[in-house]
Amino acid sequence: MKKNKKVLKLVCNVALTCILVVLCVFIGITVYSRISGKSVLPYSVLWVLTESMEPTIPSRSYILVKNVTAEEIEVDDVITFRSRDAALNGMLNTHRVVEIIGDHEEFVTKGDNSVGVDTTHVLAQDVEAKYVCNLTVLTVFGRIFSSTAGFCICLALISAGVFFWFFRFFVKKRKRLSEEEVDRLVKEEVARLEAEHASERTDERSDKTEGVKDKDTQQ
Repeated sequence: MKKNKKVLKLVCNVALTCILVVLCVFIGITVYSRISGKSVLPYSVLWVLTESMEPTIPSRSYILVKNVTAEEIEVDDVITFRSRDAALNGMLNTHRVVEIIGDHEEFVTKGDNSVGVDTTHVLAQDVEAKYVCNLTVLTVFGRIFSSTAGFCICLALISAGVFFWFFRFFVKKRKRLSEEEVDRLVKEEVARLEAEHASERTDERSDKTEGVKDKDTQQ
């Protein structure tokens, strides 16, 4: 039973360590990508806010995109690019390619839910990635976390988890201290009994010695 508990504890510790390492790497890559404007991995995750690509990409959804060059783009591909539209001011936008101008020098794009094409063309150097798929599960968590109620719930769950972890830590520490105290008391009792036993043996030897002396005196 104790062996199974040790194995389970080891597995949990390893799993928690792996999760923390992956989380730290993910945060590091995200921060580096935000600062440098370059993607470290061939794939990236983006959060789409608007409904311009519905029903292909619902609003407030996470999508997976793959880094590509302008030469890899074909008509009907959904691409992510740095928009030259004054309203977006260089922000990322994700729309479908409806026309390629020249030798992949410019792209005419349009949102699936938009009436007309985009007013500004996408230049080759503005192309960032190509749409791969929607990330439904991640989107669910993203929507929950992005809402005020969801954020409060997540914060409460995280706080409860941290409190539970600390509670278990202190309970285990108190239990360990109790076990150490019991061991100390047992050792003290054993030492006391051994001392009493040694004292009794000494007294017995002393009595035997006095008995021998009395016999010698009588003789």
